[in-house]
Amino acid sequence: KISTIAAIRMALEPLQAAWPFDVVPSGYKIKFVRRGKSPVATIDISELACVAGSEKPGVRITASREMDSQLPRKVLITYLDAGREYDLNTGPGAERLNTDAVNVLQPELPIVLSASEAAQIEEVLLYMYWLERHDVKFVLPPTHGNLEAADVVTITAPGASYELRLTAINY
Repeated sequence: KISTIAAIRMALEPLQAAWPFDVVPSGYKIKFVRRGKSPVATIDISELACVAGSEKPGVRITASREMDSQLPRKVLITYLDAGREYDLNTGPGAERLNTDAVNVLQPELPIVLSASEAAQIEEVLLYMYWLERHDVKFVLPPTHGNLEAADVVTITAPGASYELRLTAINY
């Protein structure tokens, strides 16, 4: 049974790398949620003041950011090129020029693509890594218990609003 699960994961990983989506449990099912959805809830920043027991109330937001030098400067994917009789090809590469990063990410995707599709995937992957470098943690009241991982929420504060994708929920 474990080998079956490993085979399913190996089949999904290239697809997930090419077209980003999240795999999340929802009740007794597994959902495949494509990234880039609209927000499902709007949460005022005052609702983030949930604390346990005798702790002092107050908004608790913990944020961290991946260092620029750890992120990819360039993304080059290797794929099966439909225009070259399914021969291996490497995309033109998407590059971020205004950074000190030097890393080159080179995923190999066993997927048949055209050159233009490969270029689009490289652009999406590069900017996805840079957009997702922020990690934010906060506590919500039980009234938002209907939210699941992969849901997008908007947190509103005086003079600003933030769209965040939930990656994990701890009850």
